[in-house]
Amino acid sequence: MADSSPDLFCIGNLTVDESVQPDGTRTEALGGDAVFAALAARLAGGRAGWLAPIGTDLPAPLAARLDAAGLSLDQPRRDLATVRNVVRYAADGGRTWHLVRGEEHFERMSVHPADVPPAVLAARGLLVLAMSLDAQLALTPWLRRHSSATIYQDLQEDYLAGHEAELLALAGHCDAFLPSEAEATHLAGTKDPVAAARHFAGLGPRVVVVKLAERGCLVVEDGAVTEVAAETVEPVDPTGAGDAFCGAFAAVHLATGDAVAAARAAVRVAALAVRGPGVVPLLDAVAAEVRA
Repeated sequence: MADSSPDLFCIGNLTVDESVQPDGTRTEALGGDAVFAALAARLAGGRAGWLAPIGTDLPAPLAARLDAAGLSLDQPRRDLATVRNVVRYAADGGRTWHLVRGEEHFERMSVHPADVPPAVLAARGLLVLAMSLDAQLALTPWLRRHSSATIYQDLQEDYLAGHEAELLALAGHCDAFLPSEAEATHLAGTKDPVAAARHFAGLGPRVVVVKLAERGCLVVEDGAVTEVAAETVEPVDPTGAGDAFCGAFAAVHLATGDAVAAARAAVRVAALAVRGPGVVPLLDAVAAEVRA
């Protein structure tokens, strides 16, 4: 019988997100980078699991949908409410995040080394997504020391200012560095995302992918730069697009070793992720595959 255990774990948060568009339109839905990424990885053909603390107030119907999609509810438990975010989008494409329950709550609801079970350490791939700053700075180097997995690293854009050196150091602990354009240009001190990607490549990762939102992404590997265009889509809720991209990229790259093919798969899945509120488009797509 084929092994059905996950070979990729997406590590991050489970959240409830309210997105506010420039015209004032508000959409609230279940989200969380670990959920977006794991569902996207499954849609890209990966055997993906997730690792994220679950609070006391996850509605039973949503829990059932996650379980039906193959996302195990055997997660670290916290005697706390679920993380809630308000994500405000500006007309220029920028966004700001507001943690409704505060930074300390977010820290406690993020993944720390003590939360990581042996099955996760034994996986072939680990995607570390945006969490609280202290949790992420502690977790990635710890995973590097305790696992032989390929490590994929995403960032949390709200922690850039004043923490540049610590966040740059994460690039040296991962195999694939996956910043957004805003994160890349800020950390590298340049407006040129290609120059930023080349700078990160010099810090140690084998692959650097800079996410360019509706313009797609660029991939730097072995000195070569490849631009991958995004799919045209009218977004309903773009909150999880980057997380979905990272999950799909990690799944395909882990399976094939081909970073450009992984990026092409990732832009396709990211385009699906924005077609409805929160994780609903990805949950629906995974459910359809399960029924097929």
